Amino acid sequence: LKQLKILRLHSNSLHNVPSGWFKNTKNLKVLDLSQNFLAKEIGEACFLNFIPNLVELDLSFNFELQVYSSFLNLSKTFSSLSHLEILRIKGYVFRELSQENLRPLLHLRNLTVLDLGTNFIKLANLSMFKKFPSLKMIDLSVNKISPSSGEFNNHGFCSIPMASVDQYKSRMLQEMHYFRYDEYGRSCKSKDKEAASFQPFVNEDCLSYGE
Repeated sequence: LKQLKILRLHSNSLHNVPSGWFKNTKNLKVLDLSQNFLAKEIGEACFLNFIPNLVELDLSFNFELQVYSSFLNLSKTFSSLSHLEILRIKGYVFRELSQENLRPLLHLRNLTVLDLGTNFIKLANLSMFKKFPSLKMIDLSVNKISPSSGEFNNHGFCSIPMASVDQYKSRMLQEMHYFRYDEYGRSCKSKDKEAASFQPFVNEDCLSYGE
């Protein structure tokens, strides 16, 4: 697998990711681990040391069952991904976003897209994103951040550059996820990608999550 460039392992009920899977995949560019049960693994993530050339990583919808975490716990190993350009962590579900939470990403000079949508974040110091000069898009859509929870000034940001709004919406229709209740007690569950038609981004029952 030395020439493997893209690996998709989404929707596999994974609880951990053994480093041994990646010992011969140093050329891996795209890794999709979304829609699993990897919240704790994201805090350790030793396997990241074996894929230093990764460009895109999707860890969306890996929240713990019926848990509203206080913060996002990222492993220090994220700092080894010097080529990373796109990081998606939708649906981790946590209360507060601070610079300390994102510290492992601070020195990733190629990181241009950071997607933290649908996390039900209540508190966020938005001024911390000044420390990420390479970022071109920050997605904080479908959270619960209010003006009083962060610092807004003349150097504030928006998650979507105005010139690319239509393009962004088109792409989001192809990547749409939303939460739903299920019979197994997973209060908010991710659903497979929707491409055919527009659906509400989040189930109405889940919009009140975190209140």
